[in-house]
Amino acid sequence: MWFLQADTALKLFAAGILWTALAALAGRFGAQAKLNRFLVLVDIALIALISPGLAAFYVVYTLATYGLTCLAPAAARRKEAGRRSGQVLFVVLNILCVTPFLYLRASAVWTALPVLLTLVGFSYNMLKAVDGVYFAYYTGERLDLVMYANYMLFFPVLTAGPIMRYRDFVRCMDSPAPITGERLVTNVKRLIRGYFKKVVVLSLVSILLSRLAALPGHVWLSVLVCLVSYLLLWLDMSGYADIAIALGGCMGFTVAENFKHPLRAASFTQFWRNWHVSLTDWIREHIFVVLNGRRLNRYQGALIGFGTMMVMNFWHGMSLTYLADGLLMGTLLAVENLTGISTVNARKVKKSYLFFRCAVVTLLFAFDTIFYTLSHDELMNVLHGFVHL
Repeated sequence: MWFLQADTALKLFAAGILWTALAALAGRFGAQAKLNRFLVLVDIALIALISPGLAAFYVVYTLATYGLTCLAPAAARRKEAGRRSGQVLFVVLNILCVTPFLYLRASAVWTALPVLLTLVGFSYNMLKAVDGVYFAYYTGERLDLVMYANYMLFFPVLTAGPIMRYRDFVRCMDSPAPITGERLVTNVKRLIRGYFKKVVVLSLVSILLSRLAALPGHVWLSVLVCLVSYLLLWLDMSGYADIAIALGGCMGFTVAENFKHPLRAASFTQFWRNWHVSLTDWIREHIFVVLNGRRLNRYQGALIGFGTMMVMNFWHGMSLTYLADGLLMGTLLAVENLTGISTVNARKVKKSYLFFRCAVVTLLFAFDTIFYTLSHDELMNVLHGFVHL
């Protein structure tokens, strides 16, 4: 990933240190919130230093989507007046926000399409643009351009989340956390931990996984490979989340957690509330819950669960692997909702039963991860091992 490159990491650190110092100084005069409005200048300068083309695209995309958010309140007024054109306009505004993303996915499937630009982190910024349209539509408020630009270009979460909501970002901008020694120490430790996960531990686990996957197949070895694969994926994703959360924290911003003890999940419904939380919550809130309302029966819950997994996987990529994963995870969520086992109250069940449920969820998801972490030959070898006792 680009933020692991030494020169890029140094630029990120420099930008973070600069803004932390300015925020600490402004905080002494009660002007930290006012200073935050100028953060967009640092965002643009940093992205331009890394890639001028990427900076140009993001500036244009930010301005274009801001124009779309300005049309959202008018769409809401039309809807309130009973005019169907309001809802149609709202849908069109969201489609326009995701058009570049759809083109990127299409160019990956149809290679004849020209690749216009390598858009680092664009999928996450597209989700933020849609959130801006939703906010303007459902509140009827016109967004502030400077606030919106800061939201879209906030560099700690530019490439891989966690996905911030516009309302939460505004709250952080207007009421930033004071820069204190204790806060800095806590976040610097987390930043180091995140890079240690991504650079050191992840590399060692990757080597271990490759060697285990190359051994002659056996059922227990295949189970071990799945568990190591799970660990690899967690290190990869949670490592960046640590970096983003810590960098934002040093600057006085509260970035939402993206992982909340997934090993403690006793069902896949609970698991997806603990794993890549910001993405699954975004999909559920912006697509299915809005369309179906918040009081759902078990059939609607099953449909939302299945649909959420399908959308999330196609968001990651359009391939047979993602399709199969969406079907598997979506079916598991749907079955849980239909059978009423989507949640488990840890205080009302035996510890042995709770452990069993957690182990089943962990093993099934671990099996799912090998389709993303292993090469084709390694995958076939591991799958072959499951039939050798």
